[in-house]
Amino acid sequence: MKVCYVDDSGNPSQDRIFVMVGIVADTTRLHKTDVEFNKFLNDVRSVFPENLKELKGTRILYGKGAWRQVEATTRKQIFTDLSTWLDSRKHAIIISAVDTQKATQSTSKQHAVPMEIASYLWVATGLNIALQIQTRHQGEDKNKGNTFLFIDDNAQKLPLLCELLWEPPAWIDGFYPRKKKEERLNQIIDTAFAVQSHHCSLVQVADLLAFVVRRHFELQNHIDKPEWNEEGEFIKECLRQIAPRIYRDSGSMKSTNASQSATWYRAIAPDGYDKLLKGEVE
Repeated sequence: MKVCYVDDSGNPSQDRIFVMVGIVADTTRLHKTDVEFNKFLNDVRSVFPENLKELKGTRILYGKGAWRQVEATTRKQIFTDLSTWLDSRKHAIIISAVDTQKATQSTSKQHAVPMEIASYLWVATGLNIALQIQTRHQGEDKNKGNTFLFIDDNAQKLPLLCELLWEPPAWIDGFYPRKKKEERLNQIIDTAFAVQSHHCSLVQVADLLAFVVRRHFELQNHIDKPEWNEEGEFIKECLRQIAPRIYRDSGSMKSTNASQSATWYRAIAPDGYDKLLKGEVE
């Protein structure tokens, strides 16, 4: 049995890049992860001048709010230490990313994307996370791949995603191999569950990681300028640390996959997304 904790970075209606990240953990290893993360969080609290409930990537890296009182080297070290720790825990990392300028109505029509998916990129990326989990886990024996999906709460969009997971559309057929009588997304248990990020350690980690991935695509594709000269290389180093843990997606980004769902996810992905899923950070 597994659990996937999910959070996102960016606003699909405002930002060019929107990213969702899932961190997959076996339930037998969650306790040690929580213990270690709480120790890490207490160390971070010791340098923060106020009461700290949760970690937010943009605030830490760019010194927003009370974080402006913490030295930049200390703030960057938090990201470095977190990347090192996440690699050591060996949890799988699943990434879904969208270039919102590519997600046009004409592209959606070309790939026959259902309205409830094409209209809400938050829902689309959440479904993509579930599809990658299915692709990764369906071959595991004795239900070991069955996965609970916990997502940082989105009161408006989460019910739409839950409906899609409960009754998956035929549109996803072909994204992953499915036996004739096998139910769609049979590795996802029931539906997605909402969780408050400050109540869950790995959702906070997913938040920071989603921010790092989004920032990587923004800088790599010259969508935004770096906040300091070495920001791009710093972001890359964080990603290189966790690259071995990134799931090598064999569904949407495999060029031979001609299903409507896979070709659409490829069409709206940021430039360089396929390389990142291979663990290549350039």
